[in-house]
Amino acid sequence: MPSPLILALLFYSLICVAQSTVFDEFISPGVEYRLKFRYWLPDASADVDSVVRDVGEIAAVGAGGLEFLPYYQVGSQPTNWSEYGFGTEASRTIFRAVMQAATENEILLDFSIGANQGQGVPSEPEAVGLALEMAYANITIPAGESFNGTLPLSTQPVTTEQFMHPLEEFGQQNISAVLAIEVLGQSEGSPSTFVIGRIIDLSDEVNPETRSLSWTPLSVDTGSTWRLMAWYQRYTNQRSVSGGPDARNFVQNGSWIVDHFSAEGAKKTTRFFDDYIVPETRDKEMLSRVAKYVWEDSMEMNSALWWTHGFAERFRVSRGYDIKDCLPFLITVDTFWAATNVPYGETFVSPNQTLADGCNDDYRIVLQQCYEEYVQVTLEWAHAKGIEYSNQPAYNLPLNMLDSISLVDAPEGESLGFDDNPDLYRHLAGPAHMSGISVVSSECGALRGLAYTQSLQDLLWHIRRGLATGITMNVLHGYAYSGTFTNTTWPGYTVFSYIFTEMWGPRMPAWRHINDTLAYVSRNQYLSQTGAPKVDLAFYQYAAPFAKKVYENSNLEQLGYTYDYLGPKSFSADIATVEDGVLAPSGPAYRGIVFANETKLTVEMARQVKKFAEAGLPIFIVGRTDFHITSTQGDDIATVNHTMAEVLAMNNVVILSETKELPVALAAANIRPRALLTGHGAADWYSFWRSTDAAEFAFIYNNGNGTKTVDVDFEGVASRTPYVLDAWTGLTAPLLLYSLDGAHVVIPVTLAPNQTTIIAFVKRGCRDINSLSIPAPPPGTVATMISGGVKALKSLQTGSKSHMIAYLSSGSSSIRLSNNKMLNFTANPPSPLCLSLWNITIHDWRSTDDRYSMETAIKPLHYENRELSSWKDLDPEELMATSGIADYIVEFVTPSANTTCPQQRLGARLHLGPIKDSVRLWMNGEILPPVDLASGSDTMVDISNHLAGAGQSNELRVELASTLYNRLLEERDIIWTAGAPASHASTGYFDANPPRDYGLVGPAWIEWLEIVEVI
Repeated sequence: MPSPLILALLFYSLICVAQSTVFDEFISPGVEYRLKFRYWLPDASADVDSVVRDVGEIAAVGAGGLEFLPYYQVGSQPTNWSEYGFGTEASRTIFRAVMQAATENEILLDFSIGANQGQGVPSEPEAVGLALEMAYANITIPAGESFNGTLPLSTQPVTTEQFMHPLEEFGQQNISAVLAIEVLGQSEGSPSTFVIGRIIDLSDEVNPETRSLSWTPLSVDTGSTWRLMAWYQRYTNQRSVSGGPDARNFVQNGSWIVDHFSAEGAKKTTRFFDDYIVPETRDKEMLSRVAKYVWEDSMEMNSALWWTHGFAERFRVSRGYDIKDCLPFLITVDTFWAATNVPYGETFVSPNQTLADGCNDDYRIVLQQCYEEYVQVTLEWAHAKGIEYSNQPAYNLPLNMLDSISLVDAPEGESLGFDDNPDLYRHLAGPAHMSGISVVSSECGALRGLAYTQSLQDLLWHIRRGLATGITMNVLHGYAYSGTFTNTTWPGYTVFSYIFTEMWGPRMPAWRHINDTLAYVSRNQYLSQTGAPKVDLAFYQYAAPFAKKVYENSNLEQLGYTYDYLGPKSFSADIATVEDGVLAPSGPAYRGIVFANETKLTVEMARQVKKFAEAGLPIFIVGRTDFHITSTQGDDIATVNHTMAEVLAMNNVVILSETKELPVALAAANIRPRALLTGHGAADWYSFWRSTDAAEFAFIYNNGNGTKTVDVDFEGVASRTPYVLDAWTGLTAPLLLYSLDGAHVVIPVTLAPNQTTIIAFVKRGCRDINSLSIPAPPPGTVATMISGGVKALKSLQTGSKSHMIAYLSSGSSSIRLSNNKMLNFTANPPSPLCLSLWNITIHDWRSTDDRYSMETAIKPLHYENRELSSWKDLDPEELMATSGIADYIVEFVTPSANTTCPQQRLGARLHLGPIKDSVRLWMNGEILPPVDLASGSDTMVDISNHLAGAGQSNELRVELASTLYNRLLEERDIIWTAGAPASHASTGYFDANPPRDYGLVGPAWIEWLEIVEVI
């Protein structure tokens, strides 16, 4: 048996190998970590070669895959969908070509399980597995009158959302319940809200064949107004794709929304996909090889009231009573799509609102159970093919999103639907952290306004806000089919009638620079999926539907606390145990639970809270303490009340009146952030933390409006070596400026607006590993303080030795070392050099003479010895409508360094002023590393190692790419998609937004520095 020493050395060597692997893979992450594009196909008439070329373009810029979506936009059909609809031979041909292209380009394929958002498939109407609803019709019985006649049938509610199809008025209606409801009056301030008194079930008195009923209120009710409500189970008859104009079979007749609350709904979808999209064995085999996720978008569908076969009986078994008396109270805005309206313009409330709320809670609990059946069947179908399942879980419907996230392999949110709010992304990330799900996806970059207006900096703003709080995979919205299409002009097919961003691809000038941005994002995504997340706090939340509710105070973020939102299900996860006062120590390792005015609990959640508190987990109750059950069931009510009364009496349960008290209470409980932000002005900074055996990784993001330096106090890492990971280049460098405070490392971090950094704390002693990316450790002595003109500290490798060098501006500077030695310097570099006159070539992008060609015509325009200004100011007559790419060239001479010391040399930092567009730089014909696309007032690049010798000339070239907005603005009436001009849906946007100020505007100058060796 090996000795303990040998086993220890073996274990330590394995950690070192893991460390080497993590840092080496950071340079070039695998496809599974790389950003993806949502790919929109207009319909199956698309040119197959163009589709294949698009897949190649996506791969060529470094993306990891595509989310393939046959879009079939709502509205008039641009082609004959009887021939080119979803499930036709033409659609099979394209899908096969996409699979082959993804295979050949070695990227991953995610695919929509149905057309459009994926909510439906072709089917015979009114077939089992299609969406059902409970609709109603009602008759008012004035006081003193009675009813004797035929109950009316229901009508479909009106769909007001332009991106959805209407609910069509046909088909069988099965009467399910008839209720007489006493109308007590109308709610104050809401004439469409009616207060209900008594409810009488008349279902047994109605002839279901004739719908005839004779009913008179009791004599004591002669002063009351009543309504008769007849409830009908029927199909929603809502399409997700329009039928073809000459449909001869159900495949040609478009797609119908399927039942998302039953196994049969999932089977309806999966069987169609098997039978009509990949019917051949070769296709099924190729799909299993190339596909990563089968995927469904957010559920965009309507109903009078969500229902499924057998729902009433399921409700009775689950909740212990008949749902009939609850039906009127279910007609409330929160029950319907996106909580935006009600089906018939009216809602109903009770004087006993606890009763009505209980009805809704119970209805949503059972609906959630039905939804989970749908998801589970789809998941099992995918896994049987060796594929995983991703969807945008639950939101838009009256379901519990937090408890639905763990149902799928890769939950997906969206920057648009989550309002680009970092706090909302925590609702996705938290349950994923507790379920061991590493891929938390975001449909990223959609913004209502106008296509062709998003710069790479804009895009990074959307992406970074998600990365900061738990998004680990971004699917860009999106890449549209680039080939020719009916009645479509240059720059190409554009989804959403031009009103949403963005149409990435070669049609966008910045596409030539996008590979740098994708590599940056992919490296961040790789680290965000590596190891285990570490999060400071867990906020409990019960929300059905998803309410976008967040902690309404920035006092935690100001200090650097990280936190997740968790639903009841997460607190019963396998890893939900408490050790040493920490919840889920093998996972996110929360140090406390916070209830911020969240008092609705399941029985299991109440029991778990008591169990956690008894195990010593700190629990903080902010605001309300009136905990109550998510149900109307009597025994459960008593259980929750008794259990929580015991919890509130425990010593480690802290009750607070307001959120402003929480930071002090956390400090009193010795709970501090893992990355504590000290000083002032860091309210808009975010961080995440990932932990591996090899290293601890901290990501930090400045979401503020100004460049700031903040001292960040990292907990428990003083025994490790800190490195900075550059996500733009993939390189790792030792950190040279920090101080130790016991077990903590304090690092001054400077970030421009919308800028990020990654700091790794690495186990020491692994340099015998042949790592590609980790340099030797820093010198044994590092800097703890700098002052004066010290602009930067960098590491220089000479053989096996590491040296620290400093970049100094004019005047005196001081550096205090970790051995308490103070070093003083005086520098006298040359004066700054203004780069005032440039040779500028602007490549104007526009259509060719054939406007229906997707080729871009490029007209070069030359300007010599010109000062920097926006394009439209440089030449208002010629450039006002120009979009495209510009080359800026300037020459300058390297001055002599004002020093004779061999340990000192000349350094230089290039300043280009604010840059809103994408940019790439060359010095003396050599391409420079990617420029960090932040949003500060100055873009600065170190060019010290690229200068010609003293007295020699240098050529600097700056390539800048704009959006297409100015060209689109100029030609908005003659740029078309499927016959619709850009101006049709976007007139207001064009009127409010004049031509944009593209270009390099400066000031541009070179800051000369002295580079000195410190150690």
